[in-house]
Amino acid sequence: MPVLNAQPLSNDEVEKLEEGMALFDGAKFWHAHEAWEDLWNMLKHRQAPSEEILLVQGLIQTAAMLLHHQRRNLAGVEKQWAKLQPKLRDWTTAWGIDVASHLVVIRTYAQDAGAWTLKASDHQLPRA
Repeated sequence: MPVLNAQPLSNDEVEKLEEGMALFDGAKFWHAHEAWEDLWNMLKHRQAPSEEILLVQGLIQTAAMLLHHQRRNLAGVEKQWAKLQPKLRDWTTAWGIDVASHLVVIRTYAQDAGAWTLKASDHQLPRA
């Protein structure tokens, strides 16, 4: 597994990342998705490394997956899990997020789909 290292973000990018993190931790998954989508577009616009663009896309898909989990949408959870997993699996940490730990927890929500024993609002992004 390659070790990926994220480059520093601009002040505006940090603002969008942190906005999304706060919203995510507050279980406002749709709004976190929107903030991170702004970050994703900023990274694409400045032609950031593709791995970083995909990392943010994976965070967006994580928020979408947890929203589907809250709504008990099995197909939505499965679809997002399949898409986000390859984008996050090669990261350990990035921009203060413990991506590897996050992915381990998110997997439990993917596995819980159908049983619905976990509460999506209980998950907070682990910090590095």
